[in-house]
Amino acid sequence: MKKFFEKYDLIKLSGILILLSVVLTWVVPYGYYYGNEMYVEEITRVGLNNFFQYGLLGMYYFTVLVTFLFVLGGFYQVLSKAKGYQALVKSISKKLEGHEVPFVIAVSFVLAAVTSLSNEYFPLIALIPFIITILNRLKVDKLSAFSATFGALLVGTIGSIYSNKVTGYLVSTFNDSCVWARIVLFALAFILLTVFNIIHISKTRKKKQYSDYDKFEIVTVDSGKEKVRKWPYVVCLVLFVLTVVLAYLPWERWNVSLFANITDWFNKISIFRVPIISYITGNLLAFGTWDIFTIQFVMIIATILIHWFGKISLSDVFESYGEGFKKMSYVVVVLLFVYAILEFAVMFPVVPVIVDWISGLSKGFNVVLTSLSAIVASIFGVEMQYVMNLAGTYFAGTYANHVDALAIIFQSMFGLVSFCVPSSAILMIGLAYLGISYKEWMKYIWKFLLAMLAVVIILLAVLLLFVL
Repeated sequence: MKKFFEKYDLIKLSGILILLSVVLTWVVPYGYYYGNEMYVEEITRVGLNNFFQYGLLGMYYFTVLVTFLFVLGGFYQVLSKAKGYQALVKSISKKLEGHEVPFVIAVSFVLAAVTSLSNEYFPLIALIPFIITILNRLKVDKLSAFSATFGALLVGTIGSIYSNKVTGYLVSTFNDSCVWARIVLFALAFILLTVFNIIHISKTRKKKQYSDYDKFEIVTVDSGKEKVRKWPYVVCLVLFVLTVVLAYLPWERWNVSLFANITDWFNKISIFRVPIISYITGNLLAFGTWDIFTIQFVMIIATILIHWFGKISLSDVFESYGEGFKKMSYVVVVLLFVYAILEFAVMFPVVPVIVDWISGLSKGFNVVLTSLSAIVASIFGVEMQYVMNLAGTYFAGTYANHVDALAIIFQSMFGLVSFCVPSSAILMIGLAYLGISYKEWMKYIWKFLLAMLAVVIILLAVLLLFVL
C-alpha cells in the first residue's frame, strides 16, 4: 500500500480531501445562505451508502470531462502513428533547437491569454499534448514543460479578464468593475511564472537533469523511399488550433456577430426549401457558444480524416484509441477524485457554516478573514461557480460597499489555491499527465506562490486605500 501511494500520490492527496469533506459533515451542521442570513440545520452525516452513492455520481455529473480526456488520448495516439505527423514534429523540433526559451515564453503567453478570455478553459488542454511532444524533443525538463502549459492555464485563471468560467461568475455575483486590476494580476502572474520557469530551465540544463515524459512520444518510422506529406498535417493542426481558440472566446459578449451570422446562414442552407444541411449535420453551434462535447466531435472527425488520408487502417485506429484510453486512465481517475471533493461539498454544504464562522470573527468587512473564507471555499468548491454558491453570494449581499475588493479577493485566492491544492482540476490533470509528484511541484512553485501573495496584498492595499 505504501508503494502504491508513493507512486500515485495525487490519488492519496485528493483522497485525503475527500475524507476531510466527509468528516466535516459529522461535526459541522448543514447550512445555507438566504440573502444576508445564514440558516443552520442539523448535522447531516455522510454514511457508507452516501459515500459511494455521491462519490460515483461524479462520473455522471462530469462525464463530459471524462470522455474529453479519453477522446484526447485516443486522438493523439492515432496522430503519433501517422508518418506525416511524425515528420512534422521532427521538422518543427529541429527548427526550434536553440530557441527553447522564446518558444516556452510564446506558448505560455498564448495559453495564458486565451484562458483569461475564453468561456471554457478545459478545451485548451486539447492543444497541450502537441506542445508537450515538442518540448520533450527539445529536452525541456518536465516541470518547465508543465509550467509552460498547464501552469499557463493556471495563470489565465488567477488573471482571468473576461473568461465566463471565472470572471463571468465574479461579475454576475459582485457586479464589480475591476478589469484593470485583473489585467495587472494577469501580467504580474505571467511575468513571475515565466521568470521562475526560465531560471529553472537554465539550472536543469546546466545540471543536465532530463528524462522523457511525453505520453504520446513520436517514434519515427522509416518510410524508405515513400514520400511523406507533411502539409496536410500542417493545415489540420493550424485549423485545429484556430478552432479550439476561436470557438471558446466570448464573441457575443464582445458584440461580434460574425460567427453567429455565418453559422445561422449555414444552418439555413436549403435545397428545394428543405434545410438539408442542418438535417445532416444537426444545427451547428456558433463560435463562442461551443461546449466541451463539441471539441470532442472535432477530434473524432479529425481521426476519421487521418484514417482516410493518413493511410492508417481502421483496426490501427481502434487499437490506438484503446492505447490512448489506457494512457489517460490515471489522469481520469485523478480527475474523478478531484470532483468527488466537489460532490460532497455541494451535496452536504458545511462550507457555508465554516465561512460564516470565519467571517463572524469580525464585526465588519475584514480583508484577512474574507481572504481566508475565499480560500476555504476555493479548496472545496473546485470551480468558481461553486465557490460563488458556497460563499460569494453571501459576501456580495453582506458587504455590498466592497464589491470590487471582494471580486479581486475571491479571484486571487481561487487562483492561488488552484496552483497548489489537490482539489485543483487543472493542476491535478497536468501533474498526472506528466507524471510529476505533488512534492516535486510544491518544491518548484512555493517561491512563486509567496511572490504572488505579496502581489495580491499590494494590489488589495492599492484598491482599498487609493481607489475605493
